[in-house]
Amino acid sequence: MDTLKTLVDMLFKIALIVAVAAFLRIYDQKRDIGRYAYISTGDLEYVVDTTTGVIYQGGFSMNHLTGEERTQNKPGK
Repeated sequence: MDTLKTLVDMLFKIALIVAVAAFLRIYDQKRDIGRYAYISTGDLEYVVDTTTGVIYQGGFSMNHLTGEERTQNKPGK
């Protein structure tokens, strides 16, 4: 009886470790994908940084939370 209890306890611990490892693997994969979102609607194409809320389009960027716009600074020729 004691051997059976030990076996069940070991199997439970192994299953728990496997479940935690699987959760961490899935969590890690989801974080890598969700940083930037590419959006294309007809003529408009832009990239949104979902962490900071900045929208990038054609050399311009805009923080849609604050409304601040920026342009690329190109050196003069």
